[in-house]
Amino acid sequence: MTIKTSFLKLALTSFAALFLAACAQNKPAAPLGGVSSVTMIKTDDDHYKKLAENYKGEQTFEVRTVHSEGGDAWTAPPEITGATCEVKHEYFTASVVTPHAIRVPLYGSQTREFTVTCEKNGFQQSVQIIGPYNVSQANRTGTGVQAAGLLGLLVAQMINEASDPEDDQFEYLPVAVRLAPVLTQDDEQPEGSQVAAKE
Repeated sequence: MTIKTSFLKLALTSFAALFLAACAQNKPAAPLGGVSSVTMIKTDDDHYKKLAENYKGEQTFEVRTVHSEGGDAWTAPPEITGATCEVKHEYFTASVVTPHAIRVPLYGSQTREFTVTCEKNGFQQSVQIIGPYNVSQANRTGTGVQAAGLLGLLVAQMINEASDPEDDQFEYLPVAVRLAPVLTQDDEQPEGSQVAAKE
């Protein structure tokens, strides 16, 4: 990989992480229903025992649901409350009613993705994959850009490439699960058919 290609890749990745983080700050205003701990599963698994050696603490992760329509990059779409969501990870699960927060374990560079499946009457079931991101790299990139623009970004890239991910901090970006309304028969029927039916 050339320096130019590597630089461009990091720039796009860093911009995406910073952009998502900025958008995530524009959260719906509905108060949380509470904070719960997840239920750990398969803890007797030998692989989990090895994973547990990398335990880095917990993150309070908010589970929220919003309407699939409305909102933009800077404005949150209308929030939907009262949706039932199932959180599933290889080694933990949780069941909540939105909006709610859960305490999820973090395992450094071994932190893995999990899924959030939400449903509510009148809406289609929706599944969101929640993946971890490298907080340390994002912070270094953000600091470099603020301090020296593109030159700072290049320096941050060099530092990130030289650093060991095992020493970095990983967390989950907050994400709101989008729910789309269930289509009625009238919604699904082509406009020409409706006209014909009326005639």
